[in-house]
Amino acid sequence: MEFSTGYLTVAQVCAILTIDRSTLYRMRKDGEFIEAVDITGGRIGFPIPEFSAWKLKREQARGGPRRQRGLIRCRPPLPAWKLQSEEPRGGPPKPRGPASPREV
Repeated sequence: MEFSTGYLTVAQVCAILTIDRSTLYRMRKDGEFIEAVDITGGRIGFPIPEFSAWKLKREQARGGPRRQRGLIRCRPPLPAWKLQSEEPRGGPPKPRGPASPREV
């Protein structure tokens, strides 16, 4: 298998792995991730061949790549009769009176 050359930024790695930046830094600190390369002062990158090999090794350890699950619905959609309600929930707005007896 042939990999392209170059570097991935921290943001690109986080987007590919769908993890947060703090998770990536924790993985690096614990030795679970590949070493970064200093690109410029204060900017790091991860070599693409090493990243691809690390990702492939991790997928094989888990039994192969995971399938995409698509969108996950948090709750079932609202019934049509609730969407077509004429008045807002609770009826018309109530008139407001004075907030406290001192304002009268």
